[in-house]
Amino acid sequence: TIPDDMNAQEATLIAAVIAASASVAKLFFDRSAEGRLSIRSLLLPLITEMGEAIYGIVATSSVMVEAETDSKFQSWYSKACSERDKLKALRPRLRYPLWGLDEGLRVLERLPDWCSHARSDKARASKMLRHATSLRYIIDITALRCYSEGRRPKILEVMQIRLHSWQCRRVFDAGRPSESQ
Repeated sequence: TIPDDMNAQEATLIAAVIAASASVAKLFFDRSAEGRLSIRSLLLPLITEMGEAIYGIVATSSVMVEAETDSKFQSWYSKACSERDKLKALRPRLRYPLWGLDEGLRVLERLPDWCSHARSDKARASKMLRHATSLRYIIDITALRCYSEGRRPKILEVMQIRLHSWQCRRVFDAGRPSESQ
């Protein structure tokens, strides 16, 4: 029943406004669901390969640093380089769906060479690998969240990746001879 102070035209108008609002809301939510689905479909073929590559780089670099003979070192270095090549091939395809993770991926690509340089300084290599493990972890978690939520990386996640990348790079730079020497 229509209240006494409202006529049929006003009731029809209110019902039409409610229906229009519901239609606009549905359109908005359908569009955002479409966007999430789109991002998931972009990440689906890449996420597993990326996770395996970044884990492989850190793991093989860790074993490489601990190698006792030159032949073992060379063997593990070539395995680490193989993982690096996988990530290098994958990184351009990850750049846009996971915007902001690129710097962290580039640091992990350099890890085998950096660990090779730091091999004689076990404390420095250990510290670098600790930072690289943290970087790998945050990249992995961010990528999984982006996939499961169907979104791009948040600014806080990108900042965390930049921080861990900087920490890893800082440890490497601390052991390089300066330009003035």
